Amino acid sequence: MKKVLVFVVLLSFAFAKAQTYSSKIIPNNTMLLHGFIDEYPITMYVESNGYCEYEQEFSGWYKYDNSTESIPILFYYSTYPEEDSFKIYAKYDGDFETEVDEEYACQVLNYDEVFETTAVNGIFNDLKWHKSNSNTILKTWFEDNPQEQFWELGSQEVYLTRDEQIVLDLDALDFSYAYAVDVIGHKVVDDVNHLLLDISVPSKPGGNGRGMCGGGEEIYILYIRLDENDKLIYSDQAKVISCFTEIDESAFIYDAAFPEKGITRSN
Repeated sequence: MKKVLVFVVLLSFAFAKAQTYSSKIIPNNTMLLHGFIDEYPITMYVESNGYCEYEQEFSGWYKYDNSTESIPILFYYSTYPEEDSFKIYAKYDGDFETEVDEEYACQVLNYDEVFETTAVNGIFNDLKWHKSNSNTILKTWFEDNPQEQFWELGSQEVYLTRDEQIVLDLDALDFSYAYAVDVIGHKVVDDVNHLLLDISVPSKPGGNGRGMCGGGEEIYILYIRLDENDKLIYSDQAKVISCFTEIDESAFIYDAAFPEKGITRSN
């Protein structure tokens, strides 16, 4: 009985050691802007909500810095900004009514205030603010570079971790769109860590489920070697499942029980 118990303890220890490597995905879905409506300082919070048809949807709030009251906002960003003006809608109670028109454009039907500019000026540039029932127009601008921050919304950082500490940036290995990273094999051989990772990425990032493989999945096997200080010394990868093309199951050979063997091509 004691021998069995010792075996179970050792097995549990070995398993725990093999699981010290994991992954961490940090989404970049929000931004905080500071600026002015005329001479009045404001703060605006923007959060990416995904998609409404072909347009990106964003919500959040803005407030005057001398007030504790925040006003909900909602807006859409077209993939083809040259065809549309850019508008940020604000409604005091946050109860926006929206619809999708016959051209699949998402529309806000009711609002109390709006920030708007023309596409030629670029989003967040030369914004004009006015109330829905007023002709008084006030210039709005933000500090730093809000447009650059806006472009980065929806991106993410993908890392390999060990004991919850970041050891490798997987963006550098072209996996910045990964939404699932699993360590399926780990073994130490001669002070070198051999790892096999199963990585899932969308077939069409930003496709929102539309078009061929818009909601598809591409699965990769990533083989990496790390030295005893977790520095990358070798990497190899293979796409094993694809929405776009059929991949023969025997095209790539790997074994999670023996990750040190890496990935073998059969042809």
